[in-house]
Amino acid sequence: MTIADKPKFGLKLCGKTLVIIDWANVYGWFSDPKSKNYLGWEINLKKLFDYLSTYQEIFDKRLYQGVEKGSPRSEAFQDEAKSIGYNVIPKEVKWVPVSLSKSHFRKLIKELFDVLDGIKNTNSDIATKLYDLKEKVEGRLSARVPDFDSDGSARGEHPPYTLEDQGIYDSAYDLIEELDSELKKLNISIDDLQKHLSEPVMRRKCDFDVEIARDVFNMSNDFSQIVLFSGDGDFSALVGDLIIKGKKVIVVFAQGHKGKEYKNQKGLFLCTVENLKEEICKENNIPTDFSAGRDSDMLADSNDGSQALVDSK
Repeated sequence: MTIADKPKFGLKLCGKTLVIIDWANVYGWFSDPKSKNYLGWEINLKKLFDYLSTYQEIFDKRLYQGVEKGSPRSEAFQDEAKSIGYNVIPKEVKWVPVSLSKSHFRKLIKELFDVLDGIKNTNSDIATKLYDLKEKVEGRLSARVPDFDSDGSARGEHPPYTLEDQGIYDSAYDLIEELDSELKKLNISIDDLQKHLSEPVMRRKCDFDVEIARDVFNMSNDFSQIVLFSGDGDFSALVGDLIIKGKKVIVVFAQGHKGKEYKNQKGLFLCTVENLKEEICKENNIPTDFSAGRDSDMLADSNDGSQALVDSK
């Protein structure tokens, strides 16, 4: 089957539909290529908007974005999202100080400090032994014995070793000096590391859990269905309440980014973002030899109490 023959994936929407995009969560799907849960492709903001606009049931596309004041890139993204047509709900990013030694990292930091102190002590012991060895080598290099003439009379002095031994001693001495210097540098680096770990670090904070929950609650009479672009399990309580109220809920997520809180959620429709790749990928790189069943493992498992919502458009 070629890509032209493949039925186009579509969301099955029923009645007025609200779209909520938690952009910080969505951006995390593809922002770090080194992450084990890296999506492997980027989402194009304009393509996503255009795709959602093909559904006449969708009346509002709300994008929640943390804006870092003074950051041209962050502010430009906000302007771009607004110009595309999203209903952007911004919030200023805060930088919160976190003291690692006074947070839930305390036990880990203590263990790390113990290890680092152990390394410093070991380095000091090694340095002491190197110093003793250095003195022995220096003593050997400075040693002299009488140089006797054939008649038995002393005529000056000479080293008690051969020229070959001289080279070995010199090399050993240079190596000892080098190792001692490296150990001192390492201990200084460890001291600096411990100092920095003891100081507060700034953590980026801009959660939209409350804002999204509040807006959805206030708008609950305006929609019969909601599409939530976020796999954050913190929204599971909100999703559960909406389902109880008779609302249909679709959670769009990326593999490895779906909260465990959704595992036993009944009545929930799940959709992996891979199903939308052809429509919203920044660069459409889907192979032309697309075969049936390629993305079968991307659909939600039916044994977790949820449903996969698929329709052809």
